[in-house]
Amino acid sequence: MSDQPPAVGKSFSGLSGALRVSQWLASEDLAGLGDVPCEIEDVLIYESVAFDAGRKEANVPALRFKGKAKQLVLRTSCNRKALVRLFGADTKNWRGKTITLYHEPNVRFGGKVVSGIRIK
Repeated sequence: MSDQPPAVGKSFSGLSGALRVSQWLASEDLAGLGDVPCEIEDVLIYESVAFDAGRKEANVPALRFKGKAKQLVLRTSCNRKALVRLFGADTKNWRGKTITLYHEPNVRFGGKVVSGIRIK
């Protein structure tokens, strides 16, 4: 038997995305916020990333935003193509540019319709 008192939780009011501990931006983080402007600080490639349920991916591209804690994984070709349309194919031209992120409830991923993030 432990002499420790039971853990006591604190009341939380806020966006559900704040309940999720992750370095990656998810659609849940943007749901209900409308258009969210973000300045691209850097374009990164991670050699190996462990995602939810232990799923691992190699060579994961991501955007880091100025003043934001979470990064956007550029898994979807739709978002990469939007960046190319906006700023050209050379990623050095993406840095310092502002994009708008928004929650899109009807994104196709893995053959299913899911909630996602889009760039405009």
